Amino acid sequence: MKKIVFYICLLSVGTLSLQSCDKYLDIQPVGTVVPKTIEDFRGLMTSGYQGFPSHKSYLTLRTDEVLLDEYSTDVASVKDIYLWKDANPDPNTISMPYVGFYKSIFYANHIIANIDTEVGSTTEAKQVKAEAYLMRAYAHFELLNLYADNYSTANAGKRGVPLSLKVDLEQVFVPATIEQSYAQVMADMKEAASLMQVVDQDAKVKYRFSKRVLHAFEARVHLYRSEWQEALAAAEAALAINGDLEDLNVTSALLPSDFQSKEMILSLEKVAIPSVKNSTYISTSLLNSYNKDNDMRFVRYFQKRGGDYISLKGGDNKYNVSFRNADLYLIVAEAYAQLGNTDKAVEKLGVLLQKRLKPTYYTQQMSALSKEGATQLLVSIAAERNRELALEGQRWYDLKRSTRPEITHSFVGTDYVLRANDPRYVIRYPQVAIDNNPELGF
Repeated sequence: MKKIVFYICLLSVGTLSLQSCDKYLDIQPVGTVVPKTIEDFRGLMTSGYQGFPSHKSYLTLRTDEVLLDEYSTDVASVKDIYLWKDANPDPNTISMPYVGFYKSIFYANHIIANIDTEVGSTTEAKQVKAEAYLMRAYAHFELLNLYADNYSTANAGKRGVPLSLKVDLEQVFVPATIEQSYAQVMADMKEAASLMQVVDQDAKVKYRFSKRVLHAFEARVHLYRSEWQEALAAAEAALAINGDLEDLNVTSALLPSDFQSKEMILSLEKVAIPSVKNSTYISTSLLNSYNKDNDMRFVRYFQKRGGDYISLKGGDNKYNVSFRNADLYLIVAEAYAQLGNTDKAVEKLGVLLQKRLKPTYYTQQMSALSKEGATQLLVSIAAERNRELALEGQRWYDLKRSTRPEITHSFVGTDYVLRANDPRYVIRYPQVAIDNNPELGF
C-alpha cells in the first residue's frame, strides 16, 4: 500500500479534524463544508499548527541528556525509544511520529491549491499561503532529519522522504532522494518568501510563521547542509529583525524558551510533553557540563528533586519552542568558525554568553575562547549548543550531523549501547508506516 489515508471531517466552516487512520496518504474527505473565506483558510492553517507532531519530545529520550525513571507510570510507552529499539519495539511503545507530519502538510496543500481561487490575492491571503508553504517545507525538513541520512554530496542520492505536494487520491508516495527532498524544501521556502507579509508575529500568535521565522529556518537548513556562508547570512538577517536575548543575570528575566521571551522566534513544537518530562531525570553528563556556580542556566533550567535533577523546561505549552535567538547566535558563531574567522566567532558567541554567565566567569571564558584555534573553538561551540539548547529537541540532530558518538543507556541493570556512527542515528520508519507502504522499508 503506497498511499496515506486521512479520514477528514469538516466539523465547522474552515476547521478540519483528523481522525485516527489505518492507512497513509489517501485523502478521503467525508464532510460537506468547503473553505471559502479567509477566516476558513486561517482555520485550516491553525489546524495544521495545532496538529504538528511532538517528535522532539521523543528525540530527547534518544540523547545523552536524560536518564529514564524505571518506576515512572509512563515508562512502558517510552522505554524502547530510550533504548533505540526501533526495529522490534514493545507493543506498548509510542511510535515515532510520521503520519502527523502529513496531516499538517495536507492542510498546507489544500490552502496552496485553493486560496487564490476562493479568496483572491489579498494581503491576508498571501500571508496564509506563505505560512502554508513554510508548513509544508518545515514538515518535510523534520521528516528528513528523522528518517533520512544527513545531507552531503556523497549522500545526495540516498533515500529521502515521500514528498506530498498536492491533494490527489491516486498519487503514489515513493521516497524522493535526499537531494530532491531538500530541493523541494528550499523551493517552498522561496515561495513563502515571495508571499510573506508579517515580519514578526505577536507573542499571542507566536506559533505562526513570519519573515523572522523564515530567516531562522533558512539558517538551520544551511547549517545542516554545512553551507556556512548561507547559514551565516540567514541567521544575521533574522537577528537584524530582533537580536534580543534574555539576561539571566537579571532575576526578572523569563526562561529563554518561554513564548513571551524577548528572544522567542517561533513557539510551535512541544519539546517536553508530560509523558517524557515526568519519566526522566537529567543525566549526569549534562549536569556536569555546566559551571553550577557561575552559569545562570543551571539554576533556571533544572531543579533538584531528591537526589536527582528534573527539567524546568517544557510540560506546558508556554514552553513550546522551534526557533529562538540564542540558537541563531550559535549558528553565526559556528559558521564564522567553519569559515576560519575565529575572532568573529568568539565575538558572536560572547553576545550570548554575556547574558548567561556571571560577569567574572564571563570574562574568564572569553579570555579562554580567544586563545582557541578553529578546531577547538568548534568543540566549544558544540558544547555551548548542548548547554544552551538543552532539552529543546535539537541535541539528537546535532549529534547526528556531527560526531555521532557512542551513548550508553542503562535500564533495569542492563546497559544498552548506541555505537559510534550507529545506523540507528537514522531512525527507522514506524512499522505501521512500512506495513502500509513497503517503499519505506529497508
